[in-house]
Amino acid sequence: MGIMTTKTVREIMNAKLLYISQGDRLSLARRHILKFGVTAVPVLDETHRPVGVVSLRDLQRGDDEISLTSVVMTVKETDGVEDAAKALAATDFHHLVVVDSKGVAVGMVSSVDFLRALLGLEARHPKAFEEA
Repeated sequence: MGIMTTKTVREIMNAKLLYISQGDRLSLARRHILKFGVTAVPVLDETHRPVGVVSLRDLQRGDDEISLTSVVMTVKETDGVEDAAKALAATDFHHLVVVDSKGVAVGMVSSVDFLRALLGLEARHPKAFEEA
């Protein structure tokens, strides 16, 4: 296995940000999750800042009126991979919303993204994103 060459979250995140807007129906999140093969999508406000996350766990109940996860864990795109991985490991989440210096969402990073980076493997994301 290779040595980790990735240094920042920006290098491993999925910059093709799949999200729903605050106020959207959760069925839209469900459609995105199923189509793109992800397990969570952030909910963004009108300024593109994260205000929540809808995960498969949230959707499991099948109710379009359920509340989304109100705690949003974010990481800056310039943060180091090891520090960001430690931040994620300290939570019960599997994804972090990546933000720029102004707090605007610019991507998502998952536990698998961190694992690949820490093992020195190349970042990759579901093929559905390439086709979109």
